[in-house]
Amino acid sequence: MSTDLLTLDLIAQNPTLVTQTIHLNKTTGSEKSLFRPLLHNDIFALQQFLECLSERTRRFATYPSYDLQCAQTYCNEINQNETLRMVAITENGKIVALFEFNFHLVEFDIKRYRKYGIELNQDSDIQFAPCIMDKHQNQHLAKRLGKKRIIAWAGVLIDNEQAIRFYEKNNFQISREKYIAEDGYECYDGILQLS
Repeated sequence: MSTDLLTLDLIAQNPTLVTQTIHLNKTTGSEKSLFRPLLHNDIFALQQFLECLSERTRRFATYPSYDLQCAQTYCNEINQNETLRMVAITENGKIVALFEFNFHLVEFDIKRYRKYGIELNQDSDIQFAPCIMDKHQNQHLAKRLGKKRIIAWAGVLIDNEQAIRFYEKNNFQISREKYIAEDGYECYDGILQLS
């Protein structure tokens, strides 16, 4: 395995660099899926994913919308805004999870973490925001990018106990100090030390 660091340009040029076959457990058995970057031609599969999210999951996912417009925007933004979007997609082309990795830390987050005595670094830290269809949640789906820490992107909503359990089970440190995010939600911060 190569130890060269991946870039968004390299991933956009060759998505297979970070594509892996995974097996998702469901109540009906195991389902073979691909974990790969979102592609330009995923618009309708992403639209279906967004439209099928339950109201509960939508409440915690806070996308701009859950429709074709959002799907088109996300698929058109590939390699344009320092965000890597990865999907878990079944053999029949159905997206069951969307994972966002943000490579650009904003000053709002940097200052907030500084209060905890943690200095975030643009070169070594990355933000992470998972969104998983209800029946596929709790399957331990994420990893790999060459960063030292993962920060829960915009934190985790304080009443999203399932997400808090997910982060804690996956060794994130969750601060129990509430803050008001830029979008007005009450959140906790979460950080995972990778190395």
